Amino acid sequence: MTLFRLVYASRAADALTPSDHDQILVSSRRNNGKAGVTGLLAFSAREFLQCLEGSREAVSTTYGRILADPRHQDVQLIDCRAADVRWFGEWGMHGLPPSKLTRQRVLRYSERELFTPTRMSSGNVLALLADLAQELDAEQKATAPLEPAVTSSIRPSSEAPREGLLAKIGLKREN
Repeated sequence: MTLFRLVYASRAADALTPSDHDQILVSSRRNNGKAGVTGLLAFSAREFLQCLEGSREAVSTTYGRILADPRHQDVQLIDCRAADVRWFGEWGMHGLPPSKLTRQRVLRYSERELFTPTRMSSGNVLALLADLAQELDAEQKATAPLEPAVTSSIRPSSEAPREGLLAKIGLKREN
């Protein structure tokens, strides 16, 4: 299988509550787990940023469902390409709470203080996702038990480490 990554941003049709976010994540994890799709969903009250990873067919099918979902408006395809490694392979869909999108983090990748991925450049969105992938990977390693890890069927053990992801995909962080 060729690994494929698709990144999009959209606006919510209506303001979403934390309960709405939880329901979206439960549904995403269930559907994505069946399809072999992994990724990350970041959101604010009105904006979504999602990275989908998996086979071309599974990612395309998932994206088609999203395009048909009336909760999304102004869907913008940010990036779509073959990928060497999964950035978010440990999760069917990792939900990134708004608390992780601090003003300091957002300002590293955007000229706006509020998280508005529909107004960010594609390069900055990818750099933000690479940064989040590294941070989540480090957090997971820090909380992992000291016993030998069981290799996930989703993330092959031959996968390269995430260090230098920005350089590997040819991006520079804008200061």
